[in-house]
Amino acid sequence: MFDKDGTLLDLHLLWSSWFHQLLVKIKNKQPGVMFSDGEVAKDLGVDIEQHLILPRGPLAIGTMQDSAIIVALHLYRQKLPWNEAVQTVRNSMEDVNATIDWNRYLQPLQGLISFLEKASQNDVQMAVVTSDDTDIAEEHLHLLNIHHFFHSIIGSDQIDRPKPFPDIGHKACQKLMVDPAHVAVIGDTNGDMNLGDNLNAKVNIGIVAHDDPNASHLTDADHIIHDYGELSIHT
Repeated sequence: MFDKDGTLLDLHLLWSSWFHQLLVKIKNKQPGVMFSDGEVAKDLGVDIEQHLILPRGPLAIGTMQDSAIIVALHLYRQKLPWNEAVQTVRNSMEDVNATIDWNRYLQPLQGLISFLEKASQNDVQMAVVTSDDTDIAEEHLHLLNIHHFFHSIIGSDQIDRPKPFPDIGHKACQKLMVDPAHVAVIGDTNGDMNLGDNLNAKVNIGIVAHDDPNASHLTDADHIIHDYGELSIHT
């Protein structure tokens, strides 16, 4: 059971670019509303100078709805009515998702493709459980040409309670017809590890890219890897 961003694909390249394009869309829709890019970035967990997404932040862990509310609050603080602030942000997110060149920013993590091929050859059932919306997740996986490896793809829009609540994991297990006790959860945030704990999964595997050696945020991981070459398939 895989998370998507930061687990299957590079988190920082994709979402730092998405964030910058979101700010442009919002400013175009509300040119009279002045807000600090830096303050919005800080509250979302984006390091705009290093182009990094912080692993404990809302953009890394939370849902699109979470991010929309955080950004809308900044517009509201600048005297924009709350309903207009929320609508502006949601419309801007939709615009970015419709116009961004996903192919330019989608990059699979090291060793991923080979691992998925081996797992598929050994009839391992695999699912993606992501805080992203399902349609965006499906598009990303299609563009990476890995969609066919997964028997279930579930976004936060399909469940009532997002990670780390176990709902999304239970839904995936039901679709796969597997016992959560036989599941390995793989993710890049401690929210993914908490999901595994709440699901009573067999094992929680945290993944940290080679260029980011700091794994201190993965406090509840049973094992930590830096690329998929460190995993092997046993059936």
